[in-house]
Amino acid sequence: MNFSDASSTRALRLFQCFAKEARPLSLSEISKQMDTPLSTCHALIGVLRQGGYLYTHHESKKFYPTKRLLQVAQGIAANDPLASIFEPYLRKLSEATRETVILGTRQQDSVVYLDVIEGPQVIRYTAGPGDIKPLHSSAIGKLILGEMDPDERARVIKRLALEKVTDNTVIDRAALDAAVSASHDAGYYTTRGENVSDVMAIAMPIIVQEEPLGVAVAGPLERVSAGFEAIVQELSALKSDLSKVFD
Repeated sequence: MNFSDASSTRALRLFQCFAKEARPLSLSEISKQMDTPLSTCHALIGVLRQGGYLYTHHESKKFYPTKRLLQVAQGIAANDPLASIFEPYLRKLSEATRETVILGTRQQDSVVYLDVIEGPQVIRYTAGPGDIKPLHSSAIGKLILGEMDPDERARVIKRLALEKVTDNTVIDRAALDAAVSASHDAGYYTTRGENVSDVMAIAMPIIVQEEPLGVAVAGPLERVSAGFEAIVQELSALKSDLSKVFD
């Protein structure tokens, strides 16, 4: 397959449409969902069919992905040098806390989630690998800021667009700097309804090859607040175990 950058983005959006709709889609439905001309969608579908990533329902003339993309994704995930090491520890942490556990790292001036293990409870924080979160309003984002050299942190905070994600988001630069500095001294970072209303998260840093990654436990604010001390203990135990792995 030969994709331009724009076509590659459209291909990802196309697969996201199928994931969202969870059913075969016609050419016109794909065009509408993607807000993209029929001719462009037709050409994209042609390339993906030739590559074995889509097939056609002959009677309905609708399209659906084959399992080739799943096979590719599973091969990638199975060989992820970080996620494969972290996953059993993240699952153990989720089982112990019964909350959603997240592994994230810095991506320019944002955080990208590398892995997410959702908690077993009906009411829980929901997220997915690949989600992008702001540095200033997420627990792992604050962790990334807090683990920086103070001079670098000041430079980054100065250039961030501190958007008010919720009513509780800290958008004062001095207050944000002071908060993450205090969290660094405490050894853990928290958000209380700052990125998602009524959600609290607690994060701790794991240093891998001199780069900080964040592991966070997130869930309903009242429940996580009530279990705060136990969650911090579980995060501390995970940090201790992983420090031996990456030592």
